[in-house]
Amino acid sequence: MRSHPTVHFRAARCTKLLWPGRHTFPTSIALLLAQAAQGDGGAIAWSDPERELYLPAVAAAGIDLRNFILLRCTNRADQLWALAECLRCRGISATVASIERLNQIEARRLQLAAERGGGVGLFMRQYPAGKSAAYAAATRWLIQPAPGSEDVQRWSVELLHGHGGQVGKVLQMEVNRETHAMCASAPLADRPAAPASVRATA
Repeated sequence: MRSHPTVHFRAARCTKLLWPGRHTFPTSIALLLAQAAQGDGGAIAWSDPERELYLPAVAAAGIDLRNFILLRCTNRADQLWALAECLRCRGISATVASIERLNQIEARRLQLAAERGGGVGLFMRQYPAGKSAAYAAATRWLIQPAPGSEDVQRWSVELLHGHGGQVGKVLQMEVNRETHAMCASAPLADRPAAPASVRATA
């Protein structure tokens, strides 16, 4: 499925994860996507200058903390330098940060670093509805929570921009809370109807 987010995250690219202001920061989905980009090797670097990330929750998501690097820079300049260094490092599979605003030079510098290192950059920010932002991101996704269950957590994921992707396509991503297995599918309303014979025997 070409629109599956993890497909786009495997290349040397930066991706922007947006969320509406009325919802909470999408830390859980960022963890899952970083883990998917990590695959069988490489580390995850996470910028946490406010010391808000709860490491037991990271471990509970199935991420090995021995391959998890926390960046706790005290100013923006150091943060951007550290992010570029992590993106440039071939031993780091995913670099995650919350960045409110980047200028064209900063955005391009991070994208070039990702291309050199071969990893994934996941940059989270609040959705700037009605505004344009300078961001050299290969893909931009709007993340919103969707009804789940005791066993499954779900999100609605809309592709706002992507090279080769279906812009405007809305997917439903879900993860098993116990096994951490993740998958994506079209929302129920977009799925083709089952044949009449199938519905009759369901």
